[in-house]
This record gives sequence, C-alpha cells and structure tokens, in this order.
Amino acid sequence: MRLRARWVVPVEGPVIEHGEVVVEDTKIAAVRPAASGSAPTTDAIDFGDAMILPGFVNVHAHLDYTALRGLVEDLPMLPWILSLMEYKTHLTEDEWAASALIGVAEAISAGITTIGDCTDSGASVTALARSGVRAIAYQEVFGIAADEPVEATLASLDRTLQRHRSAAQGTWVTPGVSPHAAYTVRPELMRALVDHTAQTSTPLCIHAAESNEEAELVRSGSGAIAERLKARRIRWSAGGTSVIRYLSDLGALTDRTLLVHCVQVSSSDHALLGPSGASIAYCPKSNAKLGNGAAPLTWLMGSVRDPGGATMDRSAFGASRLGLGTDSVVSNNTMDMIEDMRFGALLERARRRSAATPTAADMVTIATLGGARALGLARVVGSLVPGKAADITVVSLRKPGRWPSCDPCNALVWSCSANDVAYTMVGGQVLKDRRGLRIPGIAAARRKLRRLSASLARR
Repeated sequence: MRLRARWVVPVEGPVIEHGEVVVEDTKIAAVRPAASGSAPTTDAIDFGDAMILPGFVNVHAHLDYTALRGLVEDLPMLPWILSLMEYKTHLTEDEWAASALIGVAEAISAGITTIGDCTDSGASVTALARSGVRAIAYQEVFGIAADEPVEATLASLDRTLQRHRSAAQGTWVTPGVSPHAAYTVRPELMRALVDHTAQTSTPLCIHAAESNEEAELVRSGSGAIAERLKARRIRWSAGGTSVIRYLSDLGALTDRTLLVHCVQVSSSDHALLGPSGASIAYCPKSNAKLGNGAAPLTWLMGSVRDPGGATMDRSAFGASRLGLGTDSVVSNNTMDMIEDMRFGALLERARRRSAATPTAADMVTIATLGGARALGLARVVGSLVPGKAADITVVSLRKPGRWPSCDPCNALVWSCSANDVAYTMVGGQVLKDRRGLRIPGIAAARRKLRRLSASLARR
C-alpha cells in the first residue's frame, strides 16, 4: 500500500513535499518523494492537500472516565478528586467497559495510535485490545491506609495483571502498573511495588508533583490533602523534600517510570530526573484547567534529554524522554492532541515570555517521537522510518482556515484540530478512514453511555 499527500512529516528527517509512505504488512517499507506524474494505481491512496505523520502518542489518559466527561467542573484539586471518586461508585462493570470503548474510539478518531492509559477498573485493557491500537495499560494501585498488608496487595495485583495479559495476548497492548501517587500510596507499598515490578520489567506510571496540595503534604505535612488524611486517621510523616526527591528516595525513579505532570518541581529535581532514566508526561490543558499551574516544559526537556536524536530541527525536543498527554476527559474534556500541542506551546511561550520557542515542529516531535521515547517504544513507533511499525495519521488541510499552507507543522499546530484527522492506521491496519471507525460494539456502547450520562447528571 502507498499513501500519498501534499506533505509527509517523518519527524526523524526533513519534511517531504509531495511525498509517499509505502506500507508492507505491519511495517513502513519506504518514505520518499512521490514520482512526478505517476499514474494512479490500485494500491495507492492519494489524500491530496493533507499531511501524513506518525500516529500521535498520547502518553497519559484515563479511558475509563470517558462517561464522566463534563460532570466535575470548576473545582480545585482535592474537591475535584473527591467528586470524581463519588461518581465512580455508581458505574457497573458493563458501564466501565462501554466508557472505555468510547474513549478508545475518540482516541482513534483524533489520530492517536499509541496510548499510555491508567485504569482503575481494568476495563480499558479489553477495550484497547479489541480496538487494534497500541498501548501500555497501567493498572492503578491505591493504598495510603495500612488496612491491607503489602503482601496481600501484591498478590491481588499479580492476579489482575495475569487477567490483563490474557486479555491482551496477540494484540499491541502491554500491561503496566501505576502506583497512583505519593498521596494515595503509602511509602512501604510504593517501594514494594517498584521492587516487585522490577522482577518482570513491568512499566510504571506515577502521578507526580501535580498540585501544591501534594507538594505541601510531602514537604511539610500540611495543606488540604494532609487535613484529609488526618480526618481519616491516616498517619503521614513529612520528609521536608520535593515530591521528586521523595519518589527518588523510595527507588521509584527508574528507566521504567513515567512521571505524570511534574508541575511542582524544584531546581534540585533537575539533577535527579536525568540520571534516573525516568520519563515525563506533559499535560498542559489538564494542569491549567484544574488550576495547578504550568509545568516548565523547556526546563523539563533539559532534565530528561538523551544524547543524539536528530529531528526536523535537530533540537533537544527530539532527544527528550518527554511526551504529550491529554489526561482524562474529566480534566481536559477532549482527547485532541492537536489542541494540546497548540495549548502547550502557547502556555510555555507565555510562561517564558518567548515568541520563538517552542516551535510548532517542537510540539509535533513531543506528540510523536517524544511520546514514543517516554513509553519506551521509540524503536517501534514515533516517526516515519523504514522498519518501524506502520502507525500513521493523516490530517486533511482542505477546510477553510487550514490553507494556504506553506509549512505542515505550523498548519497542524496553529490551525488544525482533531476534526481534521482523515485516516488512522496502526500496524498496517486501518482503524479510521472516510467510511468511519472500524471498531465493533461502538453503537451499543454509545447507547449505554447516553443512558448512564443522563442518570449521573441527575445526581
């Protein structure tokens, strides 16, 4: 199969005008200029005024929570969490499954081909496996109170992971583990989870340094979260450190670890992040919407930069273990990676008072190759390179407001949205084209969510 368009954006290598990507089986076979004046063939799809890119890598999502979109609004961090927890108690197993499947459908519609998903219910593992997308599905673990022995928690986790591995067998889905956060997982359990998963090289994901409340708890044992723990009669010993230092002392910063958010970071954290091999999920819209602030994008890039990594502009962005995440649609409301690219670039320019960086090309790199590096998948996905998996997104530039376009990255980041995604392919399999999504069960899941949403809205 040959895919042709006005622009091909390989990310690792220069942009090709009037180019084509050749797909053979599950892999990319060639990325090259299209032959001038060549006759149409049955194995070629010409998208015309469009761009072909690597599929977007959304390094942080909560597909389970799709059904709760729009229900928890305009609340600060802790009340937002408590409200979310209350809504979660009302969903059945079938409703979680429908919610996750609709979330996967939204991701595919938006050109997302790889997802780092955190799941409490476990429903997203089956939804991801059914859909054909590539993913690391992190099973969340909670345990701030010492009401269950660490050994019992680990045994329960092992049983859950075995079910996930069975559900994901023969798919592009890899099960992982998410010790949720410093304020929801007690220190001895956090350390045990890190050590336990090291035996099988299981990927880890930890929400880290997201809010002031979390930073206050870890540093001084004060603030809203500390008061909440005190009311529950849960003991907490403050260490006088940053969240990143706290996790480092517990051995949680490893080359298997994805740290989500990293908004509340200090200068001393810089020296810890790089050597650890840990990666970072940058979630600008979610952080801003919940009033948690703006993660220092450029600074974080320097913290987790690997040597080498030639990209479109040969900047540090392509060599960084930092990817873009939408977070859940409860805290962001959409899984539009293009919108997150735009918002993240504008937020960082405003924070630094810089009109020059990050560039549109920088943000495209973060949303593709950077995300692949962050999830440990850069040898497989993240750029259009022969031998890599054929995970491909096509974005149309035909609508008014998208053209004329003289630079595809600028057009994508500053003018487009997820609604412009015309085609999504994972491992050579078409998951979305002009006929729509190719996922079974969507209509039934949508009906179920419509009834559920009406019921939850009345509460």
